[in-house]
Amino acid sequence: QDILDRLEGDNWELQGAITNNMAQLLFELGNYDEAEEIYIDLLADDLEYYGDESANYGISAYALGLNELYAGDYENARKYHDLAQQVFDVALDEYDPLNAYILNNYSLLSVRVGDPYAALEYGEQAIGKYEDVFGPDHIQTSFPYFNMGNAYMAIGDVEKATTYHERAIEIREKAVGKLHPLYAVSTRQMAILEWKKGNNDKALEYFEETFENYYNQINSYFPILTEEQKTNFYFNKLRPTVEQFNAFVIKAAPDDRSLQGNMYDYQLTLKGIILSATTKVKQAILTSGDSVLIGKYETWLGQKETIAQLFSDSEMDGDLRASLIDSLGTVSSELEQELSMLSAGFASTIEKKQPTWQEVRDALEPGEAAVEIVRFRDFATDSAGVFTDEVYYGALVVTANTVDYPELVLFRNGQDMETRNLSNYRNAIKFKINEDRSYNLYWRPLANKLDQLGATTIYFSPDGVYNQISINTLYNGETRKFTVDDYDIQQVNNTRDLIGVTDTEETEGPSVFFGYPNYNMGSVEEEMEENGESPEDQAERGGRGGNRGEELDLTTVSIPRGLRGNMLRYMRSNSLLVLLPGTKKEVELIDSLYDISSIEREVFMSDQAIEEVVKELNNPKALHIATHGFFLDDPGPSTDRADGYVENPLLRSGLIMAGANSFIRSGQISENMDLNDDGILTAYEAMNLPLDNTDIVVLSACETGLGEIKNGEGVFGLQRAFQVAGADAIIMSMWTVDDAATQEFMTIFYEDWLKSGDKRIAFRSAQLRLKSKFSSPYYWGAFVMVGN
Repeated sequence: QDILDRLEGDNWELQGAITNNMAQLLFELGNYDEAEEIYIDLLADDLEYYGDESANYGISAYALGLNELYAGDYENARKYHDLAQQVFDVALDEYDPLNAYILNNYSLLSVRVGDPYAALEYGEQAIGKYEDVFGPDHIQTSFPYFNMGNAYMAIGDVEKATTYHERAIEIREKAVGKLHPLYAVSTRQMAILEWKKGNNDKALEYFEETFENYYNQINSYFPILTEEQKTNFYFNKLRPTVEQFNAFVIKAAPDDRSLQGNMYDYQLTLKGIILSATTKVKQAILTSGDSVLIGKYETWLGQKETIAQLFSDSEMDGDLRASLIDSLGTVSSELEQELSMLSAGFASTIEKKQPTWQEVRDALEPGEAAVEIVRFRDFATDSAGVFTDEVYYGALVVTANTVDYPELVLFRNGQDMETRNLSNYRNAIKFKINEDRSYNLYWRPLANKLDQLGATTIYFSPDGVYNQISINTLYNGETRKFTVDDYDIQQVNNTRDLIGVTDTEETEGPSVFFGYPNYNMGSVEEEMEENGESPEDQAERGGRGGNRGEELDLTTVSIPRGLRGNMLRYMRSNSLLVLLPGTKKEVELIDSLYDISSIEREVFMSDQAIEEVVKELNNPKALHIATHGFFLDDPGPSTDRADGYVENPLLRSGLIMAGANSFIRSGQISENMDLNDDGILTAYEAMNLPLDNTDIVVLSACETGLGEIKNGEGVFGLQRAFQVAGADAIIMSMWTVDDAATQEFMTIFYEDWLKSGDKRIAFRSAQLRLKSKFSSPYYWGAFVMVGN
């Protein structure tokens, strides 16, 4: 593309070819949404340049239809394939490969929509066409054989399915070898086929071969991909196979419990792999000693900061802003790709030796247990790769005494756990009701196993809905105790973090505390002074969970509508955010504890608690931010490009800093202040903070633990952002917190941490001490600690 840009003249044919190749690459990586956008533009260009009867137009229609097929949009897949077929009937020779491709895709589409007999008819024609055009052993010829195998599986003819799938994998091994991604597609399907036939040992061999291929792909591809590309590869390619294997373990091999060890091992390697890969690339760059590489990395961070500023620029025309975000986003993605490629030589995404559950076991002491929560969908072997609506949760348990295999506790009612029962739990917390339904649903089966194994200290790695509840707050109606009374639960991202734990060097930097931000700083405060109202007048009207304040018509606010509409959740009756005097007292008390201990720290409050100061931090020992926090509901797809960016969960969660009210009201903090920030530190911005040597980040605010759940990858919100930034551990809240209780909790935590030097002991102590004062978990259970 760079070379093409330097050539003179109209090179639209070459441009079309390059653009098509980029779309195809995105398609192969599973990034179907982005590929779709490119293919739609290509189709329109081909219509303009070549006309609707040209082969080029048909090829673009075909490519778009194939993308829609794999994206699961079968209606549009049929539409564009029919369009391509009409063109090919006129524009192409009978033996053109594209006519073979069309037949094969119709076969695949028919299987996907539940019409296997039509798939067989198309498939027979496709095989004949492929062998005529390519020859019997060409890699392309494996595709119709593969689809025919799936069609026969769908109608229950296992023997013929075996014949066709064996032929497909034979061609692929001979043509491209066992390391090629296509070979993994076949081994995965052979595993499902052997599973269907009851040959569990053979199925396991094929699954293992598939994962070995995936490991090779991860190490080959991940270091040179952007995080978005990693995410698409993981969720569209890798995770479905993990779920299929988990369903295989549960349904097909209940008598071979050693498979639970395989299940645990795959969790150790693959759970959180995108976060791990992103962190490793960052560490590889910063420790490389390569000044050019580090300079490029700093430039990339600057580009992301500029993009973040554009998101909140309310003065700029919406279309222009969206256009600038698009163009700068493209440049940023290209630089991210370059950084990944430059650092790939010394950044391995996964270890050459995959961790095992036995290594986790060996890291445990008597009385300790490691628990991996695994969320997966049900899968039927004759479903043509489509999962059922059933959701399962498995708790894999390892103790120091585990010998043959991890224990497995299965929760089969995952749908209820994620919907109405989650609402029940949240309402019980909100209305301060002690109910035991949640305990029975989310914890009792696991508690029975833990009690049987004599485990009371639990290293707990959540997945799915378990990221949305505070485990310590579950109430046992029989004993009238909470889980925090019976277990010391320490939440980790992945229990592989227990392997090879070593003492780390003490962070030398000071701890940094933010509190009592003056949200009105700037234009709102100037107006209040004109009206004779003091900031204290407003502060007295609400606490950290209260959102009362000056009336504000949000329809006049010029931030994106998607963001503005959701901010109503935090600003009742169109009100501004109120000041939080409790956070002032909280930070002053913590500061006094540090003063007694003569420990270095910096404190920023009121007008000093600005977003700009947070962004200038460099690896503080502890970072404490006491303010309003928010996570906005997904506004859904937007037809407005300027609003569409709010769909990113990292832009829908954040912390409110000084000046935010003024920005929300007028689009800038003040004409008289030289500030480029908007007073809203989004997770997108927090992700770029340098916190690799930070022991702990404490988000003393409402709902800072909420975000968009990405099964297998955790919570995409402030939690994810500060993990990417490098923080060792994070304390965050799961619901709207009580101001006085939070102030007391934080004071106890820092008091105990400064004495013991162990943040986990201090956290548990704070919960138990606060629980002795407040019976409802609403007060003492909102905060959770995640990390090392």
